[in-house]
Amino acid sequence: MRIKHNYLFIILLIATLGLAGCASQSAYFKPDSSVLASAKTISGVEYIPLEKLCSSYDVRYKWDSFINTAKIEKGSNEIVLRAGSGTILINGAHKKMDRPAILSSGEIYVPVSFVNKDFGGIVGAKVTETVPTEVIEGPRIYNIKTVVVDAGHGGKDPGATGRRFHLREKSMTLSIAKKLGSILERSGIRVVYTRNNDTFIPLPTRSNIANRAKADLFVSVHINASRSKSLNGFECYYLSDATDDNARALEAFEDSSISMNEKASVEHSRQLDKTLWDLALTENRTESSELASYICDSVEAGRETYMRGVRTARFYVLKHTNIPAILVEIGYLSNRSEEAKLKDPKYLDRMAELVAGGILKYKKEYERTEGFSHK
Repeated sequence: MRIKHNYLFIILLIATLGLAGCASQSAYFKPDSSVLASAKTISGVEYIPLEKLCSSYDVRYKWDSFINTAKIEKGSNEIVLRAGSGTILINGAHKKMDRPAILSSGEIYVPVSFVNKDFGGIVGAKVTETVPTEVIEGPRIYNIKTVVVDAGHGGKDPGATGRRFHLREKSMTLSIAKKLGSILERSGIRVVYTRNNDTFIPLPTRSNIANRAKADLFVSVHINASRSKSLNGFECYYLSDATDDNARALEAFEDSSISMNEKASVEHSRQLDKTLWDLALTENRTESSELASYICDSVEAGRETYMRGVRTARFYVLKHTNIPAILVEIGYLSNRSEEAKLKDPKYLDRMAELVAGGILKYKKEYERTEGFSHK
């Protein structure tokens, strides 16, 4: 009996070691030769066109060009991914890819590693071989190269109007936006303006400009107003649920220009699927909050105005951009003393410098910490 027990122990030990060895390997899916033939190398990494991949395996594919997001479905399984992002949603759960999806010549490409490890699982494909689970990642470059500067209002949409000098928000935001853009350009940043003259630009178009520019940041410039003559100071907003009545009222005012152009077409449903917003918000909210904090710190250090701080709201231009985005309110035209300051071009120069200073400090820290991952 003792001999049989010894044999049994040895067999169990061998089986356990075998399973342990298998645990260091993970099953993966290898696409067929016709799919592999469509692959191309981008920045030294092999990528496959997602639409070709989906059509080859009878997978439902939906592409939203407005937010550069793809949804692929097979049965009850679903993957959501976004061009330029290394984060995907698999049946609602977040996961990091070792390489981001890439938009090339108007077509979205996914890394072969995504096909091997994630796509095969969702389509229920059979495993063809095994590879080690460890993925050796190449260097990922964290640079901020392009900023979209959005001058609020314009054309037939004047925005707020001052009570004392009758200053118009649309003119002042354009002036500040140009000053801000010039400073950023002198620092080596490419600047894309949503408008550079007194033109009415619908809110959906502003978001579309930001999304198509392949920019790294979106900064919308506004001047505030309130029924209360005593309110004054600088505010910086990023996307989240409105937290107070003042924020909700400001949302309604800033977003009111949507109704001014009923023919302005939105390229995607305003009631986007929750998972698409979940992906975008998860990816951008932290960066937007950080950017808002850096700008507010810079303005506060400049001691030019009262600092009202970082706030949250759901402005249209913030909701519908797929990059980190903030909206600054330089001051209150409804406050007589602050309107007097806003009338001075030198004051506007100084405020543009302080906002730019916050952006540049954010850029430096973002790049130093590789997207705040080592902060």
